[in-house]
Amino acid sequence: MLSPEARLLILAPNWLGDLVMATPLMSFLFDHLTGTGARLVLGVRPAWADLFREDPRFDSVFLIRRKDRHGGPLGSLRLGRDLAGEAFSGVVVCPPSLRMGLAVRLAGIPVRVGFPTDRRGPLLTHPVAPVSRGALHYSQEMLSLGSALVRALGLPLVETPAGPGLPAPALPSGLGGLANTETDGPPIWVLGPGATFGEAKNWPLGRVADLVRLVQARQDVRVVLLGDAQAGHQAQDLAARLKLTPRRALAGPAGLVDLTGRTDLRRVAAILGHARAYVGNDSGLMHLAGALGTPTVGVFGSSNPAWTAPLGPRAGFQAAAGFDCHPCYRKSCNQPEFCLETVTAEAVLAKLDSLMAPPARETN
Repeated sequence: MLSPEARLLILAPNWLGDLVMATPLMSFLFDHLTGTGARLVLGVRPAWADLFREDPRFDSVFLIRRKDRHGGPLGSLRLGRDLAGEAFSGVVVCPPSLRMGLAVRLAGIPVRVGFPTDRRGPLLTHPVAPVSRGALHYSQEMLSLGSALVRALGLPLVETPAGPGLPAPALPSGLGGLANTETDGPPIWVLGPGATFGEAKNWPLGRVADLVRLVQARQDVRVVLLGDAQAGHQAQDLAARLKLTPRRALAGPAGLVDLTGRTDLRRVAAILGHARAYVGNDSGLMHLAGALGTPTVGVFGSSNPAWTAPLGPRAGFQAAAGFDCHPCYRKSCNQPEFCLETVTAEAVLAKLDSLMAPPARETN
């Protein structure tokens, strides 16, 4: 039986996109703990912590410092000691790593739920059998871990987490706003030209340039490029293809705005929350935009939308079709024809238009 003083931990995924897709798990556990007196704690990397510091679902945020204290050969030992001091009653281990499994075992957390991948099965008290990649959406995989924790704690399972549809993402409100000088002016359309996991996930910049031309021919917009410093190289290439000189400030008239490598996470969330539309590769930015309710189209090449399609009320995807090698999950393409070359700007814009359209009115 779960004591009213119990504290339960979600060790969140390492990457931003996976973290956003794990937000239904957070809501699922919060709902099941409501009325029990138990408190929920989120273990998350410092880079993503600002998204959840004011989240009412969590009693506190525990920082997983992979780059210093919890990194290196002794990182798991130090993390285990730090977790032991928090006296958690149970934990869901989202990252599929041996290091995390070792840390929660060393911490002595009584109930340890996770997938037994990376040889860490013996370190978990309640391993959950994994499914093949893409058999379920990633969010549903995370919900299966939540269901296992609820059962392990002896709580009644209020809802079945794996339904036919995708769950709704759940980010806290109030992640930041824009200045009046920035909200005034032409609509903001955001492009995410980069992706962390290799060039095979990247929609070719020639196609991205085609999309920009189509949009700018239709209306005056501010096309804002977002991403990390690495995406800055792609932003420069895109600007050269368009023969445009980007500015570095969001406020102002229509044109190209390059903010790659110049924004923190709260600033990014504020821009995406205000944007009229978002188009980008399968990446953390794509997932964040969809979760914030922005009309979002993710362009899928090497990755699988059945596994990582963006979640959100106006989120969708455009994927390469007719390729037996898809999805390949490779960092670079080894085929004579790159599948993403066949995804046209017209198709992406048509998909985006369908997501931006107001919902049809119901008639009796």
